[in-house]
Amino acid sequence: MRLILLTIALLFSINTLANEHPQQGDYLGAKAVELPNWFKTTFMDLSEDLAEADDDGKHVMIYFHQNGCPYCAKLVKDNFHDTDLVAKLQKNFDTIETNMWGNRELTDWQGDNYSEKEFATKMGVQFTPTLIFLSPKGKTLLRLNGYQSIDKMQVALDYIANKHYLNQSYAHYINQLKKHKTGQLNANPMFKSAPHLLNRNKNMPAQQYLAVFFEEPNCPECDTFHQTIMPLAQTKTLLKNMHVIQLNALSDAKLITPSGQRTTAKDWYEALKLTYKPAVVFFDKQGKEIIRKDAFFKKYHFTGIIEYVATESYQHQPNFQRYLEERSSKLRKQGITVDIWQ
Repeated sequence: MRLILLTIALLFSINTLANEHPQQGDYLGAKAVELPNWFKTTFMDLSEDLAEADDDGKHVMIYFHQNGCPYCAKLVKDNFHDTDLVAKLQKNFDTIETNMWGNRELTDWQGDNYSEKEFATKMGVQFTPTLIFLSPKGKTLLRLNGYQSIDKMQVALDYIANKHYLNQSYAHYINQLKKHKTGQLNANPMFKSAPHLLNRNKNMPAQQYLAVFFEEPNCPECDTFHQTIMPLAQTKTLLKNMHVIQLNALSDAKLITPSGQRTTAKDWYEALKLTYKPAVVFFDKQGKEIIRKDAFFKKYHFTGIIEYVATESYQHQPNFQRYLEERSSKLRKQGITVDIWQ
């Protein structure tokens, strides 16, 4: 009898210890890839790189990445191995890679010295991959925040290579290419109806965070997003306490922005320099932009963006990638498997 009681006590102790210290969850989805050999060999003096590119009739494209990033891996494996896309890149661009968390030293076009990670912070990089296209003087002509498909990247390269930026914005350029501009957007009961009077400031703050969805009719990416991401219980829960609206990025529907400006949905999309649809821009209660989803993201990263806002984590962690690392670590300590490519 005594042996049985000791055995029960031991099993209870083991189970209690296991519950207090669960086995760490797995970490899945990270992918490593080898960078293409046609990237420019550089001494990381960007003023020299810009001058050399200009002499050759090219533009500089800086590719920000990080180790294990599955979206970077997709860009390298798909886009950077597509014959037509690579030919266009090699003809019209000098591609320079920099690691978002790297320690290599570089000098920018103003002669200031940075480590790679300091430079990424200066350039406001929140996602990988991020592609930034520069003028010969170092002005940002276009930035793509996150993964873009081969077709979308082809359009971006044409916009820069043919210097359409001299006479029109990228938003205007891509909207002109849209063949079917009429039709219905995907409906969702969480979207507030018009009129959209979104003005808010420090003196008159709003009671809720603001999430603005920019979409367009006949948009396969928008359809997929509404079929896969929007129905998730996690998405609904995180957005439940926000003011959520949907705008047609091609329309002339009138609204008032968080800053109090009277404009249209089309013009606001352009003013925000958005590049993708569906795009989602989050604003705080005083009208300041917090973060944006402006590329292709799967469940883990998109719900992470909403959670970053909803939990007010942005107030103490300004870098979204660091927040995701912290979030993943906490989940794994609870025994939850994290798949960043889910």
